Amino acid sequence: MLEKSIEQLEKNYWKKESEFPTNLIEKCFEYRKIKLSELTVEQIRLMISQKIGIEFLIGIALKKLELNILAEGNLYEGDLLDSVLKIPTEFWKKIKRKLK
Repeated sequence: MLEKSIEQLEKNYWKKESEFPTNLIEKCFEYRKIKLSELTVEQIRLMISQKIGIEFLIGIALKKLELNILAEGNLYEGDLLDSVLKIPTEFWKKIKRKLK
């Protein structure tokens, strides 16, 4: 799984725009193409905050937080934790149901 990208795992390939409306959308477009094993803390943080590929990224994010609870991307110390804490409750309930 770590050798695949979000778009490969989701089997959802976004169409490349000639010009993206925002820098954020362009980053998300590009980050979805990167293998999970090659994503940086910032890329993981940004995609989680945009609710992109959370089910594939949460395990990686939690491992990074286990090593350093204040792991940071480009914003501030602990920004990855902040993004994980803002994941909607429904996601965690879905995970809990799968574990039963």
